[in-house]
Amino acid sequence: MTFGENNWQRYGECTRAEAQKLFNRYCDLGGNFLDTANVYQVGQSEEWLGEFIKERGNREDLVLATKYTAPMPPLKTRNSNGMARKNMLQAVDASLKRLQMSFIDLLYVHTWDHSTPPEELMRGLNDLVQQGKVLYLGVSDTPAWQVSRCNALAERHGWSPFVCYQGKHNIGDRDMERDIIPMCREMGLGVAPWSVLGAGKFTGRFKRGEQEKEAGRSNVQMSDNDWAISDVVHEVANEAGATPAQVVLNWSLRAPGITSPIVGSRKVEHLEDTLKGVDLKLSEQQLERLKKAADLKLDLGFPHNMIGQRYEDNFASNPVVFHRYLHKLDA
Repeated sequence: MTFGENNWQRYGECTRAEAQKLFNRYCDLGGNFLDTANVYQVGQSEEWLGEFIKERGNREDLVLATKYTAPMPPLKTRNSNGMARKNMLQAVDASLKRLQMSFIDLLYVHTWDHSTPPEELMRGLNDLVQQGKVLYLGVSDTPAWQVSRCNALAERHGWSPFVCYQGKHNIGDRDMERDIIPMCREMGLGVAPWSVLGAGKFTGRFKRGEQEKEAGRSNVQMSDNDWAISDVVHEVANEAGATPAQVVLNWSLRAPGITSPIVGSRKVEHLEDTLKGVDLKLSEQQLERLKKAADLKLDLGFPHNMIGQRYEDNFASNPVVFHRYLHKLDA
């Protein structure tokens, strides 16, 4: 949740009153997993969530995740960002203060900093767990080999490992299927994808020939494949009596390895509409059309596009079979 009025990273604004309505409605609908970060709206998101939870009195019902590592404006020192132990301790204590909580359910490493030794990272995170400030550890936007390396260190030393991965994944952006999702499935990590609705690419937000006019997280560009996927999503939505957002969320929930898609809204009606996708019933024929459309942008890269995937529910429609190629090599 990026609640706040600071217009951080071009997310746009959400007033406190509207944010509290969203929070309460989400809880009324049975939602209990909240995702935020220390930098979202420069700390305001955590502050508001802490206030909303305190006013509602439902802390015991919730699983709250937050993140650290990204530079927290205003950046006063070089120690105010990154994965290193000093920033880790400062960031967690500051988040707990803003949230008005004694512990964080799930703490993510927000992004890999390419400088902190993995041993320092995992030892420091384990110390937070031992101190009772954090219950579980997650990692976001990080190469698969680094996550695997960190969890191997944790296993070797008896430290708390990463139990959840968060990254970009939706019907048109499936790079995580190359290495990250297979790693998570093999190692037992949950997967919580962000950008499930593709920044509006597949929900009808954009029209052919029109430029993006609304301020958003980034300048979204629609490729030919994006338009092709969007067309199929809209066709299926019309047939099912649903909205494109509901279809896209339903696709994400069905994707192998996905545990808990992250969905954000700035209006209560948008939240209510999107969440109806959880119970949406689609036919096998509709699911197959969505699968073929999604595969238009799927490129697992080498060596995966040569050897295919090892587990049964292969992501690709036509897994590569290369026995003939090997036979030629033997010859």
